[in-house]
Amino acid sequence: MVFTLLIHEKLEQAVEILTETDLDLWLTFVRETTELNDPNLPYIAGTHVVWQSAFMVTRHGDRIAIVGSGDTNNIIRLEAYDEVIGYDQSIRDALVSVLDRLDPKTIALNYSEDNNAADGITHGMYLRLCRLLAGTPYPERFVSAEPATMKIRGRKSSAEIELIKDAIATTMDLFQELTEEVRLGWTEKDVLRFLHRRMEEIGVGPAWAAEYCPSVNAGLDSLRGHTPPGNVVIEPGHILRLDYGVKKSEYCSDLQRVWYFLKPGETAPPDDVLKGFTAVQKVIHEAAKLMKPGVIAYEVDGLGRKIIQEEGYPEFMYALGHQVGRNAHDGGTLLGPRWERYGERPYDALEANQVYTLELGVRTRAGYVAQEEMVLVTENGCEFLSDMQKEIVLIPYRE
Repeated sequence: MVFTLLIHEKLEQAVEILTETDLDLWLTFVRETTELNDPNLPYIAGTHVVWQSAFMVTRHGDRIAIVGSGDTNNIIRLEAYDEVIGYDQSIRDALVSVLDRLDPKTIALNYSEDNNAADGITHGMYLRLCRLLAGTPYPERFVSAEPATMKIRGRKSSAEIELIKDAIATTMDLFQELTEEVRLGWTEKDVLRFLHRRMEEIGVGPAWAAEYCPSVNAGLDSLRGHTPPGNVVIEPGHILRLDYGVKKSEYCSDLQRVWYFLKPGETAPPDDVLKGFTAVQKVIHEAAKLMKPGVIAYEVDGLGRKIIQEEGYPEFMYALGHQVGRNAHDGGTLLGPRWERYGERPYDALEANQVYTLELGVRTRAGYVAQEEMVLVTENGCEFLSDMQKEIVLIPYRE
């Protein structure tokens, strides 16, 4: 029921956004979606299709689906489309007939150079669509749907926000369980095995590839980045850092936390660890203060770079934050620098109801001190969806 509600919410939202972005018709053209799915299809169909299928939404509120006859009942059951048209031999006649009736001046397709979440139509399906519509004026009217799809995906409905909050709460519970269980002598792989076992027991999945969800770093000898945990053993004086999230009811969390394993006689981490943690916290706090609708994304990232370098650390070589939703990296506007690799994504303005991470880390003599929080952009600013880690978790020394 909740997913049918979400589809209705997103289709209603799409009509408003097509008007806002001056697009007449949004066309999602797909086939065999269990093999290669368009990232936008879960928002407007919530099921897979087999044959070539066209899902159309117009700025005037029309919602029309043309699907293979074997898929029609699944789409009808959604009660989300005004028309569900089935076919057997070819989609062409039905598709041309609908387009002739609607006569859209712009037909927005799911392609994008910069935004993976807006780049759903394959090259082959694009060529097929052009061939199906040969002899009509419609291929000349194709434009990118990116201006609309990034807003449809990014502006979370109230139901989506609640699902994200639930995924965050589950992740925080698992962090607490780990705090109670982790011991000196565990390896990075032991941490992963513990969390994977608990995820299986409570029926949630990893927010990204299981082999490095969580990403685990212990001490200085650990490999950072999107790599699986290794055989590094947790020792006294090590920082343990996790980058971790779960997928629950199709929505994700993405958080980073740090622990410090006290050496014999220690009651607190070394000064350089505390200094690094304080600097990371300062960046996250100040970036969050800047975030509100209308602020350009690269400005938030730029503030973070300025602060961390003023604190005596090198510039970080990644974006300060990304959107989270159905995926941990959910496409759309990026809190990133104006680097070629990020294309146009850092140039967009923040909007209310977008969910972002704020994340960074610094190297210390005990290991990598990092933090990642999740925030919701509101009409007047932003609010933290995660309970921000305010202190490094200390694990006492035990023989």
